[in-house]
Amino acid sequence: MTDRSHKIMLVEPDAEVLEILVASLSRRFDAHITCVADVTSCLDIEIFDPHDLVIAELELEDSGGLELSERLMALSNRPVILLANQATCDDVTKAMRLGVSDLFRKPFRVEQLLDATDRALREHDLYRRRAAKYRRMRELVRRIISERRDLNRRIELICRDLVGAQRRLVHRVLALEEKKPHQVS
Repeated sequence: MTDRSHKIMLVEPDAEVLEILVASLSRRFDAHITCVADVTSCLDIEIFDPHDLVIAELELEDSGGLELSERLMALSNRPVILLANQATCDDVTKAMRLGVSDLFRKPFRVEQLLDATDRALREHDLYRRRAAKYRRMRELVRRIISERRDLNRRIELICRDLVGAQRRLVHRVLALEEKKPHQVS
């Protein structure tokens, strides 16, 4: 994985499922796990303290997991895994269109969820590294363009000085030519 500890948000109202998920995730990952039972709590936390991965129940009391996924992805790019008691074909289609990493129908094998979590975290780390690389590259390009503009301004000033110096030299030469006595041959 990576050197840093991951942050995982679990949105699950069922305490028994939550207990199993926390125990399994803690054994497999070096992660800080935040647990909430509803969409409102999840969004309140995510706005100020974004997590690397959100694992959420599809059927939540205050809103659905699909709406939560949409809102989370509007905040920032992070993987979301949904867990569902009853997932319709329409739910799966909407989830995939939203960019949900995976959708598991309960009961599921915890090992499969852990593998999906591992994949999602690795992909998110790769995304973060690429985004950081592109930010550094854009900053470098901005700096190069700025330095190029500054260099062009300096070259323009030097050229103006050279043109001015050449004009002065031409005027001096012409003035000296006029002062010279004309030789008649």
